Amino acid sequence: MKQTDVSASDRSIVVRGCRISEPIPQPWGSACRIVEWIDSEGRISRRVVAEDVTAAQVRSTIAHHVEGRRHVLYDDERAPRQTLPRR
Repeated sequence: MKQTDVSASDRSIVVRGCRISEPIPQPWGSACRIVEWIDSEGRISRRVVAEDVTAAQVRSTIAHHVEGRRHVLYDDERAPRQTLPRR
């Protein structure tokens, strides 16, 4: 994905980077991909999408992402969110 701005209903979301995995075959059905992006504050987010996802669907996935539970090794709620340093 080369585009860095995502528009969703009058708001613009700026991402520092986005990548989409190669198709991951599933033993129980169709393949999927993982979309991973870094927002302007350095937070990393990931979502699973269908194998045949389009660029518009990826932009929509990022724009409508709702932060959920963080998954870390010990799942400590007091631990800081995974972030990258700002440039």
